[in-house]
Amino acid sequence: MPKLPDPSARLTGEGPALPLDPFEDTVPMVDPAAEEARAKAEAERAERLAALGEQRVGAFLEEAMRRMEARAEGSERPVPVPWKAVADALGGGLWPGLFTVVGNTGSGKTQFALQLALEAAKANVPVLYIGLELGPVDLSARLIGLLAGVRWSGLYLGEPAAVSGLRTRHAPAVKALRELPFHLEFGGPFGWSYDQLESKVRTLREAYPEPNGRGSRPMLVVLDFLQLVASTEGEDIRERIARASYAARAVARSMDVAVVLVSSTSRENYAALDGAKEGKGNGLGEGSPRRLVGLGKESGEIEYACDAALVLASEPWTDGQPPPAFWLAVAKGRAVKPCWVRLNFDGSAFSEPPEPQQFTVPGRR
Repeated sequence: MPKLPDPSARLTGEGPALPLDPFEDTVPMVDPAAEEARAKAEAERAERLAALGEQRVGAFLEEAMRRMEARAEGSERPVPVPWKAVADALGGGLWPGLFTVVGNTGSGKTQFALQLALEAAKANVPVLYIGLELGPVDLSARLIGLLAGVRWSGLYLGEPAAVSGLRTRHAPAVKALRELPFHLEFGGPFGWSYDQLESKVRTLREAYPEPNGRGSRPMLVVLDFLQLVASTEGEDIRERIARASYAARAVARSMDVAVVLVSSTSRENYAALDGAKEGKGNGLGEGSPRRLVGLGKESGEIEYACDAALVLASEPWTDGQPPPAFWLAVAKGRAVKPCWVRLNFDGSAFSEPPEPQQFTVPGRR
């Protein structure tokens, strides 16, 4: 009869080790149906994550940081603006996004927008100016007037003293205008439908590609003005303006352009932009300019959704006196503080006072 191993041998190391777990050498049984269900669930999860890939922050984080660094280094720049205090108020200029310019009738909205566009084109920034109210003659007169430093109305009305210089002393301005990357679009007999915006801006971007990646070539699009946009869908004016604005915002985001929408003021809001004082600290240039958000005609909600809402306002006009003080209110900004910027306007062009003035609301963002 064979001798049985000493049970203590495995403790002293003098004999063969016995398994502590009697089941350690067994192989568990696998339920094929459960394993198949688990594999299917894993595959479905992987498929969902793949579909969400572009929506996870990790998918675009590196590119976003690259662009932040490019802005810090100056290789990605905003669309320049012609007034230093306005540029400072907007963080350097017009970064890609949606901007609204609101003002009363006769407040200089078109001249302000044209000066923005002309300054951009002079800096070799491609511009698309969609002029729905003016035609080729008056727009050309305004642009030549701005470049030559003469009153555009004299050119438009054919005043001999103004027109006589077109091919002589103003010839350099005309030549410069011909060579600028400034493109005009006009409304047709049945209006200009906002659903054309994406294709027009895409064509412009294809003509002026970004050689060093996204953000390396700024562009500017101006729509003047919002209340004249048309539609093929038959919406009422409020819905039409809302859809046009959100279409502009989508274009700004997807194609890295600054889009400026010019908007008129509701008639009941004229007094607020015409020097009327509402109470202590609520005159133009004082108090919070945030109170001016939402004054655009049928476009108030769009001003809350835009990246920056700019409002033109002036002190009351007095017969026989110099032009009154004009103010640009940065009434709302996503990345900048609300503020007032003092400007001069002589009816033809906006300019800065000898010492640019900007008044920022303390502690507000």
